[in-house]
Amino acid sequence: MKNPLLKEIMVTKVFSAGMEEPLSAVEAKFRHHGIRHLPVVDSQKRVVGMFTLRDLFRCVLPRKTEEGDVFDREQMDRFILKHVMSKDPVVLSPEDTLGHVVDIMVRDKFGCVPIVGRDGVLVGIVTQIDVLKCLARSLLGK
Repeated sequence: MKNPLLKEIMVTKVFSAGMEEPLSAVEAKFRHHGIRHLPVVDSQKRVVGMFTLRDLFRCVLPRKTEEGDVFDREQMDRFILKHVMSKDPVVLSPEDTLGHVVDIMVRDKFGCVPIVGRDGVLVGIVTQIDVLKCLARSLLGK
């Protein structure tokens, strides 16, 4: 089995969030795009943090509001992303390998790793699902 470069398996259509975004906007991105991980970027699109669906549940417990929403927007907007995100996340380059990202994911129990260019700008993301898809293709000869 070859050890592909991350540029061959990473997702390049990456949704991200700005540091000043309220949690209600972040929750909407999770819900609308069906994602579980959001890189947090600065004004130059450099990765400065990570925020996950699990992090959201740690901040605000889901419960039905009178309007039928799962989250109370007012409660969520008391939080600003830069104060609750994981700062200085591990990032890799498109030239790193599948083996490298798997090692990091297993060792640190990460569900994803943001991929950045030489300038530190977000260019992609690799999730556990992307790794499994790559392995399935290799094992099944697809």
